[in-house]
Amino acid sequence: MSTANLLVVSDLHFGEELLPGATVERRAAVALASTAFREFLRHHAARRLDGKPWRLVIAGDLFDFMSVMIPARANPGERLSRDRRELGEPRTTAFGVDRLARIAIAHRELLADLVKFAAAGHAVDLVVGNHDIELLAAPVAAELARQLAAVGAEPAVLARIKVVPWFVHVPGVAWIEHGHVYDEGCSFEFNLAPTDPEDGTLVFNADYAAVRYLGSAVPELDPHGVEEWGFWGFMRYAWSAGWRSLGHVWLAYGRFVLALFAARGLHRSHRRRDRRRREHRDRLARVAADGGLPLDAARAIDRLARAPMTYSFRRVARMLMLDRFGLGLGTALVAIACLAFAPGWGKLVGIALAIGGAIAISRWLGAHYVTSQLPMRAIPERIRRHVDAPFVVFGHTHDPRWQPLADGGVYINSGTWLPATRPGLRRSFTHVLVRSDPPRAELRQWREGGSHRFDVGDVSAAFPRRSDSEPGIPPSSPDTPAAAR
Repeated sequence: MSTANLLVVSDLHFGEELLPGATVERRAAVALASTAFREFLRHHAARRLDGKPWRLVIAGDLFDFMSVMIPARANPGERLSRDRRELGEPRTTAFGVDRLARIAIAHRELLADLVKFAAAGHAVDLVVGNHDIELLAAPVAAELARQLAAVGAEPAVLARIKVVPWFVHVPGVAWIEHGHVYDEGCSFEFNLAPTDPEDGTLVFNADYAAVRYLGSAVPELDPHGVEEWGFWGFMRYAWSAGWRSLGHVWLAYGRFVLALFAARGLHRSHRRRDRRRREHRDRLARVAADGGLPLDAARAIDRLARAPMTYSFRRVARMLMLDRFGLGLGTALVAIACLAFAPGWGKLVGIALAIGGAIAISRWLGAHYVTSQLPMRAIPERIRRHVDAPFVVFGHTHDPRWQPLADGGVYINSGTWLPATRPGLRRSFTHVLVRSDPPRAELRQWREGGSHRFDVGDVSAAFPRRSDSEPGIPPSSPDTPAAAR
């Protein structure tokens, strides 16, 4: 049984305020999240529950490398592409080091509080998410260690702050990961080897392409939702902002589309895929050994990951509404043919049948959105078939959630600390507290200087209100009782 109690937070996105053109609201949201998280660290550094130290698991996206622009510099004789000139360098290992250094400068005091938390005898696991996946690379992880040392971390303290490539498994207690691998818009074909072996560039998925091209073009929009917007959503927004904005968004959307198809081209390259596959398998074996998980179980859970949308032409085409454009073009051609060749009333009948058929096919196709909630709610039960963990905890969706599973376990989503437009202030600063002996878990929220019970039913009718008597939730006061060190 674990000797530490668990605190799980996720999706803090420090560095998101560095996105070029970031709104005042977004910069204020990140500042508020930073202040709240520093208070959270100081509070728990000085307080223990049942006399046990804490194991703080940051379940992905502590940093937001995706939002940090590195101005492009041309090598001698090199001509910069328009993409690099306007949007900066792509996400690579080398530029990941630069991005982390810039985030560390902006959040130096927060890193210092993280070090003090570890120095108080607690452990910190930094699980890699899709927005900070560069931490998988040794040079980027080494830069993080250097930044932590720069704010006072001694070697013994650094040893208690670890980068975790995929999951934290505490047998008999919890399975914790970020969860992006189950989201077709944010997963990679080989999640432990996400970069192109030719040049070390991160392979585009829908989320990365959306933030780089659409988020940069329209920075006032929530960057965590841009990949869910359809074509007409962007066009209506651009139209409302005027002709000049419409052209700007058209260009950005075109770049977004090209990036998705370029990623699909990499999926078709057998040589590059084979190198990524071998790297993924090698790393999977190491991750399983480091996490105390049998390799067969790790492979089985790895197979639950969803292939990225960019792997399938059909899924990309549906998201980009190419199927609708094709249907519209086909209907127009049939109508023209009817007008040209059908006799008398046959023209109108033919056109009516074409339009009716197009409407029927469109309804049959249905709406397609890049969504993570449905598959992520189905995965925890499957994970529990391979591991001993009553609680399965994800982040990623920014949606705090408590869901009892049919097999007796519980799926918990830790939510986010980012009180921006989505999910909003009342649904932010959420975290999970897991007592290790006996295993009990609780979804909580940091507010008014303390950790309080969080009931999603209070803020969203979509979630049922829970009682204290439900499995896994111990009766508690508004603030978790904590014995002094």
